[in-house]
Amino acid sequence: MSIRLPVYELSPAPRDPQQPATLAAEMLGAEGAESEEMDGRVAASEGQVTVERDDASGGIFAADHARLRAPTERPALVSEDRAYSISDDLLARHNLAPELAGPFGLEKVGPGRTVIATQKDGKREVHTLDVQARYGVTVENPGIEGQAGQLPIVGGGGKLAVTLGDEGRPVGFQGSWRPVAGERQVDALDREEAHERFAESTANLELEDVRSFLAYHAAPTGTEQEVLAPVWVFGATISANGARVPMRLATIPATEVGPPAPRSVPQPERKPQPGQLDLAALRAAPTPYEAGTSWIGELGGLSGSQQNAKGFVDGLKAEGWRVNFNWGDKNAWESDWGRNDDTWVDAADFVFYTGHADQNGWLLTTPGTSDLVQLTPSTVGAAPGNPGDRWGRQDLEWLTVAACGPLQDDVISAGGGDVLDRWEGAFDGLHALMGYGAITYDNTEEGGKLARYARDGMPLIDAWFRTAQEVQPSSNGESAPNGPDVWVGAMYVTKEGVDPRFDHLWGRGSVAADPRSPEMLVCIWTTC
Repeated sequence: MSIRLPVYELSPAPRDPQQPATLAAEMLGAEGAESEEMDGRVAASEGQVTVERDDASGGIFAADHARLRAPTERPALVSEDRAYSISDDLLARHNLAPELAGPFGLEKVGPGRTVIATQKDGKREVHTLDVQARYGVTVENPGIEGQAGQLPIVGGGGKLAVTLGDEGRPVGFQGSWRPVAGERQVDALDREEAHERFAESTANLELEDVRSFLAYHAAPTGTEQEVLAPVWVFGATISANGARVPMRLATIPATEVGPPAPRSVPQPERKPQPGQLDLAALRAAPTPYEAGTSWIGELGGLSGSQQNAKGFVDGLKAEGWRVNFNWGDKNAWESDWGRNDDTWVDAADFVFYTGHADQNGWLLTTPGTSDLVQLTPSTVGAAPGNPGDRWGRQDLEWLTVAACGPLQDDVISAGGGDVLDRWEGAFDGLHALMGYGAITYDNTEEGGKLARYARDGMPLIDAWFRTAQEVQPSSNGESAPNGPDVWVGAMYVTKEGVDPRFDHLWGRGSVAADPRSPEMLVCIWTTC
């Protein structure tokens, strides 16, 4: 410990049980909404309007679901300058901007948007569905050389975003900040010491272009936090069997104050399973819905992955689902997704992956080894049914990749290519492939939040977008095609009478039929 850094004591956000109903009426026009207490939050809803205020963080989520990211909308959007003018007024009028003093400031991090791309009969069209005024809290650098003058906040907390639709009408809001109650100086790791710890945690990897910066970590909405503490953030490029894949950004606590980095529990070495699953028997079981996870954690220098995946399977298990598999690190075999997908990935309804990825796929392991290999579009083929049965021909409806891809596209960042052409072959009945279009941060929350919001009855794509916007920061400091904006996305396919855009978790709402032989490819993205 060779430097000293400030840590900030946080106080609980003041409770205002009437705030959701007030915001629903005055911001989104739902005058009949009434607030009610529910599961650690206060919520108000009327029709398609929902406003929630989280007790643990004071975070607010507000949405007019009829207009927020609706694929058929063709809104007349205001300019970026006008969007910030409208949003500044809205934040002031409803006391939504945090009260900041001392080293803290609120910066405009640049406008965001929601974009949808469709392709039918070889014709590709792109539309913008909204404009977002985004803000982020920063902390003044206490004097650490080589670091930015204003240190960023990571972890999902400490940011605000107002989403505006047709003619500047508010259609959504998200934001959280825990009030600061005090400050104290503590011993902290300097950059060299942090690099040593990072090197230890990534000893299994062949890394290039290792980079780091100092930040403060504010936990996302829904998480209690008593201290705002500094972290060192690390990025790199992983070289794995010929592939060069960006590492998911990892954080190392700079002090002993605050929560330590999560730790993985090693799994027993997996043994090959002969034969095929008896799918008919599984579907006849009292609980026919099945989930699974594959994850790369400490093998890939990621301390959050195991808990991230656990949150997903625990959430669906609480819903009564069967967990077919939960394989991590050396047990997360690429063959489960390729030649043996009938037994594993395509024998579950909903599969969650977390680890490392880019636009060309995600990393898994070779059976019986610690060797990382990349699952690529060649695994699923160039089109549905080519080279054969892959994802969705049996059970798989929804797949989430919580990593640094694979939904990059030129529409959102130059050099991202064409996601619709790249991943078309994955859809042999698969309804939706959800992921990111940029480099993202390792964390423990995505899986549990996704399951929670899906269980609440949100459409799965919207549950995933809300999760990502609460967990990830607005920007990552990276260059195209993996930054600087953090984009969350979902690719899906449709045909006449079959549209999975508003699929729900089984038992929580409508689910489209399997869209085999799709007629239109769709990808929708929004900024975090």
